[in-house]
Amino acid sequence: MQKILRNRLIVLLLGLMPLVFLACGKDEMAMGKAMQVVVTGYNGSGYALQVSVDTSVYDVTVSNGSYIIKPASILQFYAVHRYDPKRKDMMLVITDTVTKAVVLSKPLPAAGSKAHFNFVYIDGKEIPSQPPVPDPNTNKLGFYVRYMEGDEPFDIFLYRLDETTGQEHRVYFAKNVKANGWVYGDFAGSEWFADKTMYDKAYVCFTKTGTTDQWAFRDSENQSRLSAGGMLLPLLAERGVVQQFFVTPGEYGLEVSRMFFIPDRVR
Repeated sequence: MQKILRNRLIVLLLGLMPLVFLACGKDEMAMGKAMQVVVTGYNGSGYALQVSVDTSVYDVTVSNGSYIIKPASILQFYAVHRYDPKRKDMMLVITDTVTKAVVLSKPLPAAGSKAHFNFVYIDGKEIPSQPPVPDPNTNKLGFYVRYMEGDEPFDIFLYRLDETTGQEHRVYFAKNVKANGWVYGDFAGSEWFADKTMYDKAYVCFTKTGTTDQWAFRDSENQSRLSAGGMLLPLLAERGVVQQFFVTPGEYGLEVSRMFFIPDRVR
């Protein structure tokens, strides 16, 4: 009798197994796919901007309006978009909150887990970044400096003071630069800036051309240098990296938008 009951139980369990697998499959389908959506750059207009990712609208009701892009501000939008794998033709749309005009409309990638868009919006139009082609022998760094309070040329360099020897180390990215346009320079790494520990104690400085201590913007050190530790600059052995930065003086100091998204890059 016990043997018969055991056999019936086995048959019952075997019969339920397809239903279990079917339920798991439905759960996986319900979860859908996820895509990291990143928008970097600058809103140079006088109005706030609002981002929509497919059917998700990041308006003032979402996270107390933290996703709204304020006027004259650095743009660093990040969201994880979850969607049905069967959904097609998804779009990223940025809208002026006052005029309701669409200022950017781009399709999301049809495949993959990340989508990155650069968007610099000044004087009612998009300023293209036009990044250079990667070079396997060096790294390409690009800077757009937004500065409307003067037109003196300036230099851009990496700086670190060796706390042990007292020696100052500088590597120049670009010299005799004019604001309000893109400038690109090569950077093949340096033994003075070899790893993250060194970068954490270094700065990217903007000084009047030909000087190392005359600050370029508002005659202010705070408005003319950035901590290099958060800029994810190339390490000594890295090559073929292309990075763009949008830089502008802000209310409390120099501000920067890292206009690249490389989540898989080892630091």
